[in-house]
Amino acid sequence: MSDDIKSIVESGLAQVKSVQDQLKTALDSHTSEIEQHGKASTELTGKIDSLAEQYKALKEQMIDLAQKQSPASLEAAAKTAGAEFINSDQFKSFATGEREKARYEVKNTVVTGDNMPFEMQRPGVIPGSFAPLTIRQMIPTIVVASNSVSSLRELAFTNAAAEVAENATKAESGVTFEPYNVQVETVAHWIKVSNQLLADAPAVAAYIDTRLRDGLAQRIDRQLLLGNGTTPNLSGLTDAGNFTAFTPASGANLVESINKAKYNRWAVGEVVDTVIVNPADWAEMELLREGSGTGAYLYGAPGTNAGAQPFGVSVVMSQHMPAGSFLIGALRTSSIIYQRQGAVVEMGFVNDDFTKNLVTIRAEERLGLGVDRPAGLMYGDITAE
Repeated sequence: MSDDIKSIVESGLAQVKSVQDQLKTALDSHTSEIEQHGKASTELTGKIDSLAEQYKALKEQMIDLAQKQSPASLEAAAKTAGAEFINSDQFKSFATGEREKARYEVKNTVVTGDNMPFEMQRPGVIPGSFAPLTIRQMIPTIVVASNSVSSLRELAFTNAAAEVAENATKAESGVTFEPYNVQVETVAHWIKVSNQLLADAPAVAAYIDTRLRDGLAQRIDRQLLLGNGTTPNLSGLTDAGNFTAFTPASGANLVESINKAKYNRWAVGEVVDTVIVNPADWAEMELLREGSGTGAYLYGAPGTNAGAQPFGVSVVMSQHMPAGSFLIGALRTSSIIYQRQGAVVEMGFVNDDFTKNLVTIRAEERLGLGVDRPAGLMYGDITAE
């Protein structure tokens, strides 16, 4: 090999190594973003695609160089490229004066043994849909060190405070309490994967971890709202005894019922901050119009951002809320999450996993929901039938 060709080869190998290192760094960042957010940024994915194309092109150049080391073969390749250019439509148009410039791309494609083009493998995993998590973020969380939490809460208060004349008997008020216990429950699921997958595709393994965690979070969001309190279910916000029933008016729409419930709770000393609605019900609210349905939109024109705070109450949309119903209340002060154990993902062998080269991956979380003041929450239908 001549010194010139040797220099070209060394330079090419250095470029391949540089791009390879950059690609590895980008793939590590891709895996990290999937672990944290469930998906990678568009910018990072585009960078990986670009580096992968550079890497492929450089490898093709090195393979081509190895196949064409003799001057004769290089000359033949040049003639072949020149012949392709001269015979191209672009050159013919240039030669006849139809265009001022002519450009022709000569492609060198590396094929596999079955004569198929090299297939580009996109790094990472294309994620599925991740539904929004909305309810849990509205409820405070405290960490506990036991499987149940016992407390004493006010059951009733009689306020007899009044003005009193000198030497007159003062009125007597009364307050009663009741024991209140919250049980910590476990939410869990698992999946089996092969050892080979874990070893050969770390991005897939990271994605499975993210998916399992999201699956837990989705189920917990549902349990916080709809859990019926029968073990192993949580006692959710709409479980019997955790709310005050709302009596809707005939023909009322969603914002009218929100207004009525808000001031109903205000009358008993509860300042509501949140209303949970089904997305379909809120969509119907946004589409309401004046008159017979041909006038201006009541909740802001489609081109404007009217926000989602009717009468100062924050709207939280959840697909778990039954359509036609809503829950409103002082969510941040009336309820609390007791977390015994945060989301944990563990791997191990179950039954004959070892002999089958399988690994069981399990994700679980332990928590309970306490509704300290049922008077702070109202739940019911949006309108009377």
